Amino acid sequence: MNFDNRINNLQEEISKKKLDGIYVTNLTNVRYLTGFTGSAGSLLVLENKNYFFTDGRYIQQSKEQVKNCEIQIIGGAHFQFISDNNLIPSGCKMGFESDHMSVTFFTHLSKLINAVNWVPCFGIIEKIAAVKDILEIESLKTAIEITDTVFKQIIPELKEGAKEIDIAAKISYLFKTNGAEGDSYDSIIGSGWLGALPHAQPTDKKFEKGDFVVMDFGALYNGYHADMTRTVVISEASAKHKEIYDIVLESQLAGINQAKAGVTGAEVDHACRSVIKKAGYGDKFIHSTGHGIGLEVHTYPRISSINTKPLLENYVITIEPGIYLEGWGGVRIEDDCLIEKNQCIPLNQSTKEMLVL
Repeated sequence: MNFDNRINNLQEEISKKKLDGIYVTNLTNVRYLTGFTGSAGSLLVLENKNYFFTDGRYIQQSKEQVKNCEIQIIGGAHFQFISDNNLIPSGCKMGFESDHMSVTFFTHLSKLINAVNWVPCFGIIEKIAAVKDILEIESLKTAIEITDTVFKQIIPELKEGAKEIDIAAKISYLFKTNGAEGDSYDSIIGSGWLGALPHAQPTDKKFEKGDFVVMDFGALYNGYHADMTRTVVISEASAKHKEIYDIVLESQLAGINQAKAGVTGAEVDHACRSVIKKAGYGDKFIHSTGHGIGLEVHTYPRISSINTKPLLENYVITIEPGIYLEGWGGVRIEDDCLIEKNQCIPLNQSTKEMLVL
């Protein structure tokens, strides 16, 4: 990972906003800019020098991981250190991550370093990080390959009498035995009527004949998050199962065909949503079409009707339309997709055929 380039890109962005620097407190963004994977750290990015702050637990780790900053091991006293050493000259305009900093934290910061004009910033680093480099794409591909492998391995377990919570536990186990750090997020396993809840938490409900089972899960690898959904049928499928499944699959493929660099998130969302609306289920597609993935499972950009910004090359996004019928069940199909200049490439290889198990 070229962390120098990442900080250089950030410095260019804050310069465009007429800022003299930025104080970074979100740990995901600290990791993106420095490579630091610990649980306590912040970063002061200035025009000509960068400072990384952490505590005594991370003396050796920060030396090994952080190569593009002056490291200061000072625990919770970094505000005082910044003030005492006049790291930020009086009158400077300094950005801070307003979407990640609490009011209490900011009040303390602005009291101790009060000769600075603090400017709230939103999403600057997230937008830079949305464009993935080759090593990030390779990490994501590995996470996705593990997810595909685990789906194949869990299929024999998907049968009448299986419990949602047991399937979720087995998925977590299989992720680790296949080389992942663990789960990208807590798996969503929703069977029967519970599948109509887009973020259903696994319960002790047993799979029953005729259940749709919505399975939303992903592996974590090298800090990067996969995110896949497949929906299967237990034992027996009706004409209604096939109807709903085929509509969602057509919708998802329409989104994939629409997506490429220069197309907006809203246009991809519309491509998916229009298929479901035309089929008469528009009010049953109750969430946005997707989101970016990376060092977090939900990152910039949103693939929704409100995002009129164009997608860029090397974004990795999800495309995941669904239909949810209260009291009966739901279907969602989701792939992680690489945005290229003239196309969108689904990275998942798991079948999207409706499996009756």
